[in-house]
Amino acid sequence: MATAVLGMQWGDEGKGKIAHFLAASSEMVVRWNGGPNAGHTMFHGGVKFGTHLVPAGVFYPGVESVIATGVVVDLSVLREEVETISRHLGFTPKLILSESAHLILPYHRLLEDVEGSGAKFGTTRRGIAPAYSDRAAKVGVRAGDLLAPARLRERLAERLEALRRAWPGVSEVERLSAKRLAEDLLEQAGPFLTSIGDAAGAIQDALTAGKEVLFEGAQGALLDVDFGTYPYVTSSTTAFTGLSAGTGVPDLRVERRLGIVKAYQTRVGDGPFPTELSGEVAERLRKEGGEFGVVTGRPRRCGWLDLVALRHAARLNAPTGIAVTKLDVLSGLPELCVCRAYDRHGMETTRFPGDAEDLARCRPVYETVPGWEDPLRGVRDYKRLPAATRGYLDRIAEAAGAPVALVSVGPTPEETILTGFDTPEGDRYNPAH
Repeated sequence: MATAVLGMQWGDEGKGKIAHFLAASSEMVVRWNGGPNAGHTMFHGGVKFGTHLVPAGVFYPGVESVIATGVVVDLSVLREEVETISRHLGFTPKLILSESAHLILPYHRLLEDVEGSGAKFGTTRRGIAPAYSDRAAKVGVRAGDLLAPARLRERLAERLEALRRAWPGVSEVERLSAKRLAEDLLEQAGPFLTSIGDAAGAIQDALTAGKEVLFEGAQGALLDVDFGTYPYVTSSTTAFTGLSAGTGVPDLRVERRLGIVKAYQTRVGDGPFPTELSGEVAERLRKEGGEFGVVTGRPRRCGWLDLVALRHAARLNAPTGIAVTKLDVLSGLPELCVCRAYDRHGMETTRFPGDAEDLARCRPVYETVPGWEDPLRGVRDYKRLPAATRGYLDRIAEAAGAPVALVSVGPTPEETILTGFDTPEGDRYNPAH
């Protein structure tokens, strides 16, 4: 059976921990969107890792880890991650890299500075948007090109010639050499050349064989390039709607869709954020939750949970269950607020605007709910959670339109409460099997 891990907010929901937890009982783990702008934090063997490209399956021997077509790959980042994890594990993870996945090249990072797009939209400035732009313009370089060095050099030469015409007099562009770029790429890709192949076929074969396949999403639904807070979004489809395109597997059937919801709201970078807080509560959430970007180290903006945005994300992801993370961070707050609606031009609405400027004009309509004093990190039984905590979880489940399947009460895999939920086929699903 197949399971998808999907972000239900602006990313940073704790997908890394959940994917790592579920990967232990999977046979294949597939990363299908985004690039090294994603940062997944996980603990393995007591060691903390912040990964950007590798799927969570790399930590487990025998699990196939797939980087699918929808991912843009920075080979230097991938190599560093694989080498670091291999030293920790004592073996080299099994990896399949889609021959159709596009590569992030040095000029992509350069273009974000030259064009100013990275600063304008608060991106990670890792060349993600220019790489996706090249893909759409049919001038990109793909992983499969690494297997044909002559074709690789030719494509790089053509792209560099076009960049020099577009940016005359920019010394950083003028200095780039197709021959040197090709040599560097082939050197970085050395350990992965035998891993490049038909990822879509491998995924399809695994599904046909009835294997447990985990699809690991990056970012969150509110950053979706089409349905997020455009233009303050990422450059790929981040919701379940893009999973088939990102894997190259048509008519993809994913029986279990686990929506990841942080118990409060955060956002990195620019863009509207109706429930954003300032002052003491915001600082408390940031400190207790460790709310700093895995990729950039930037402090995350923090706020109360937004149920309007959550309902929008649920429509995009159609979760069959939800995982609520960082619930422990809220312990000790006597009262909590949840945004149940927006005030838009003096009118109350529960519709999430499709335009960032429109969202920026919305003001949250809050409902106050009881908090709880008890620490949660030692709790392993759902029924032992405080009544106020379970009431808060009920509100989240109601807004998401799906039951709570998993609750995270700390950063390590052990600090997890399982409840299970019913699949569309009527079977009871326990995420840990």
